[in-house]
Amino acid sequence: MLGIIRVITLPDQRDADLHGELIRRRYGLEVTSACIEDQPEGVFDERTEELAIPKIVLLAGELEKRGCRAIGISCAADPALAECRQAVNVPVLGAGSCAAHLGLASVDKLGVLTILEETPPLIRSILGDAYVGMERPEGVMTTLDLRTEAGREASFRSAVKLAEQGAEGIVLACTGFATIGFAEELERRLGLRAFDPIYSLGAAAAVCL
Repeated sequence: MLGIIRVITLPDQRDADLHGELIRRRYGLEVTSACIEDQPEGVFDERTEELAIPKIVLLAGELEKRGCRAIGISCAADPALAECRQAVNVPVLGAGSCAAHLGLASVDKLGVLTILEETPPLIRSILGDAYVGMERPEGVMTTLDLRTEAGREASFRSAVKLAEQGAEGIVLACTGFATIGFAEELERRLGLRAFDPIYSLGAAAAVCL
């Protein structure tokens, strides 16, 4: 079983299960999901990441005790990835690093679309010379903003800018893009490969499990 850690507090379990359900449908894995506490806007800057790290590590331990044979952190910034790997005895996967590795295996030049002020450091280090730049959609501050029509269109405009910079593919560095099915839209409208962090995590988990 794959345990998914949601780094946002979602009171409705159906919302909490969404990313795991995407993985279950595509890869046929048994998945259970859990949210960290007291972070209704998720992780979107250094302060919220620092607050989340101990909560993520605690939840990783709980999921291992529940019988999870792999754990996925549903955040493209991969918060607490190293800490969780030290704390548990099962593979721990980060959504952002999984998307970066899959992108690097697929195309030569990659742009990053993120809601953060900078590209997540682990993604940047993985992409190396393949990295062409990053864009942050105008007006998008948290993952919740991606669910609005304005946020979606701002994200598309940012993706167009990355294509103009020479990107052959785009790493979607926020799991909120998975929630709105943005990778499929980008590939249809822009004709570029788009690497969804949740599906990328699922692909890696399918290998682990």
